Amino acid sequence: MYNKFLERLLDNKPENVLSKHSIRIRKIISPLLRFIAPFVTPNSKLKVLRRANIPNQPVIFAATHGFREDAEHTIIMTKRQAYVLNGSISQVLNSFDGITAWLAGMILVDRTDKTSRASSKDKMVYALKLGTSIIMYPEGTWNKSPNELISGLFPGIYDVAKESGALVVPIATYRNGNKAYGIMGEAFNISTYDRDIGITMLRDKMATMQYEMIEQYGQCKRSDLPYGKEADKYWKEYIDNLMAEAEFYEYELERYTKYRPKGITSPQEAFAFMEKLEPNKRNAFLFRRE
Repeated sequence: MYNKFLERLLDNKPENVLSKHSIRIRKIISPLLRFIAPFVTPNSKLKVLRRANIPNQPVIFAATHGFREDAEHTIIMTKRQAYVLNGSISQVLNSFDGITAWLAGMILVDRTDKTSRASSKDKMVYALKLGTSIIMYPEGTWNKSPNELISGLFPGIYDVAKESGALVVPIATYRNGNKAYGIMGEAFNISTYDRDIGITMLRDKMATMQYEMIEQYGQCKRSDLPYGKEADKYWKEYIDNLMAEAEFYEYELERYTKYRPKGITSPQEAFAFMEKLEPNKRNAFLFRRE
């Protein structure tokens, strides 16, 4: 299937893709969609561990992103209608998931297009001012790191909050096997802080909730884990299995759209020269495996 009618959501003018009428309709059908959501997440069932009381006003939900069904779990936890910032264009245009996302409320962004990225901020501010909430995944892509609880956060969430005056609500989800867990933290005014400090505070809040769930539900026996270099293979297989659950997962796009803070070099960048290096006696030590 191809959802051609959803292409219009890539229009860069907020007023062409959002209206009070469309928001009103989605608020009416939102309870039904949230009721159905648990029945269409066959890979994991959600248990909400804690949910803070949220002010009765438009807010920005800042959610973690690490597995296929965390989007549905996040929507269930919000208990209100919210427009989701969605950058998975292939999935939206080529599957029934795109239709359900449109019904629930979606702001579509082309992450490879600078103009589209900029306009998505305007659309979110516009939506908040029209009276609806927003769900953002500020990590930008699935967090596939074996050691970072939360990846670096795109600072756009700060800009949207500051311009709209909306509070930010951190949400963390964690999955272990076919069980998923979620915590929704207290709303806070991120724009009262400096941009860098505000983003760091948000990341710390998300990571703290994530660690709490891992500590409580992620325990396992050391004998269950591989040793040495096999650990890398184990992690790769684990991530590959998670990504395989998403039919239209865009591997290359996700690889290059992760937030990259200035001054930080990735291992791939640091060792990129190896691909063009011609082995000889002088550089043989670089290829030696200990």
